[in-house]
Amino acid sequence: MQLTLPIDVKQQLTFLLAEVRSQLQNLLLLIDSPSAALTRAITERSGHSYNLKQRTHARCLKAFSDTERFDPQSLRAAGDLADELERIASLCRDAARELQHLKHRKLINDHRYDKRLKQIEKSLQRVEQILETNNAHTALKIGKVRNKLSRFYKKARREHLEALKQHKNTEGLISSLFIARYILDMGSALTNISESLLAVLLGQPMNMKQFLSLRAMVSSLGHDEWDNLSLETIAETRSGSSISAITHEDDRTLGVLKEGALRKVQEERRGLERWNEIIPGIAPQILSQHHKGSSGALIIEHLPGKTLERIVLTQHQNELDLAMLQMCEMLPKIWSSTKQNEKVSARFIQQLKKRLPAVQNIHPEFDVTNTLIGDLQRPALKAILAQAARLDEQHPAPFSVYIHGDFNLDNVIFDSKEQKLRFIDLHRSGHMDYVQDVSVFIVSGLRLPLFDLESRQLIAIMATQLYDMAKTFATTHKDHHFNKRMALGLARSLITSTRFILDESHAKSLYERGVYLLEHLLKHQDSKDYPLPLKEILNV
Repeated sequence: MQLTLPIDVKQQLTFLLAEVRSQLQNLLLLIDSPSAALTRAITERSGHSYNLKQRTHARCLKAFSDTERFDPQSLRAAGDLADELERIASLCRDAARELQHLKHRKLINDHRYDKRLKQIEKSLQRVEQILETNNAHTALKIGKVRNKLSRFYKKARREHLEALKQHKNTEGLISSLFIARYILDMGSALTNISESLLAVLLGQPMNMKQFLSLRAMVSSLGHDEWDNLSLETIAETRSGSSISAITHEDDRTLGVLKEGALRKVQEERRGLERWNEIIPGIAPQILSQHHKGSSGALIIEHLPGKTLERIVLTQHQNELDLAMLQMCEMLPKIWSSTKQNEKVSARFIQQLKKRLPAVQNIHPEFDVTNTLIGDLQRPALKAILAQAARLDEQHPAPFSVYIHGDFNLDNVIFDSKEQKLRFIDLHRSGHMDYVQDVSVFIVSGLRLPLFDLESRQLIAIMATQLYDMAKTFATTHKDHHFNKRMALGLARSLITSTRFILDESHAKSLYERGVYLLEHLLKHQDSKDYPLPLKEILNV
């Protein structure tokens, strides 16, 4: 991508860059030759840089109304640049004031403050280049200056603190250390500028560490230059990870970048590897991986096809029928082959309780006490959950199987051309109660904002197919409390899903169905063959 800006925005940035560079050059002169007049020339120009920043913002705001010609992300980056450039100018003024307290220039000369300021000025020259060339590598060079300045500041701070312990030239040492800190903060401003520019040039927000990680992984795939590649965000998980497609300028998709906390990325990698051991090809292949500190990233195979959510939204009945037929044949085989004869509990009510505060933050009306309607008393949700939790503990699954762990409609891809069903987003995979996957899948359809009869019938048919298959599996494997756990699992997902839904009517409908299920289960808890009210829950 490119930084596309209106001419008047680019002009204001050019003027602001020139002003900041002038301030830096004056500061260099002041370090070399102390002068009261030069100090005033720096400290009294705050209004000029501030006005240039404000003009830049005003012109960006005006251009936002013409998004067909100008990229909003470029305009946001221009605003960020103006803010950070004005910040550097302000830091120059602060440094000039502190220089007045230095009677001797030995500290300044020993720590080569002039060298650091020249590095900053060179980076500002690179900013000017990017406004013309749109070069991501130049943006990367700007950000790297912060690392050099960080090393400089750590050394200067350590030596200043040692000198302060000797109680000599205290005022000068403090002023000198302040100046070192101002220079470090200028480096931080340059890093912010670099990351704002990279966000535009790459197509999505990305910090320095992420870009270096991405470049290393792309290089391992045989692409040493980034200039002919681009990133496009295709999803953002609720757990904080981002998912982007890496595409070549000839429209080839090289792979999918998934990045986030190292723990989650490692869980994703293990999930991908384990699923491909169970059924080769059911999950994407890992093309490259990289981690540094607490962050990690994977480039995985790009899978052709559409998610089941997309198929439902576009009402492609034939595709959905083929996908569900394949799923209902495949899942029992997976469960049978990975079955471990040990009891396991999904702790559905515990999962619900953990997410309940988030639900009630979005929908405070769900946090109700006991209510009385006529002669009918309805207990508060907390009381219902306390009873359901005891029931949950009494009925663990008699065995565990390997499950997806986040079995939503948008995590299953069907390639109609190859007639293949594939799984993605596998960081929660593991041995658990299969009811967890079945209940999550059913509710992921119910929570879609589709209210026409045809769409609801489509979702109901799909949910019934999956439930019938799972019920047959349960009967075959003597899972006598399958329906009771299904009620708990469905209630859990129905209620917790409302934290992602702002439509009050839709959220209330899901919430009420979840509460109804819990009340129905408690009413029939002594039943040996619990009659799950699935048709009422599907509400077609």
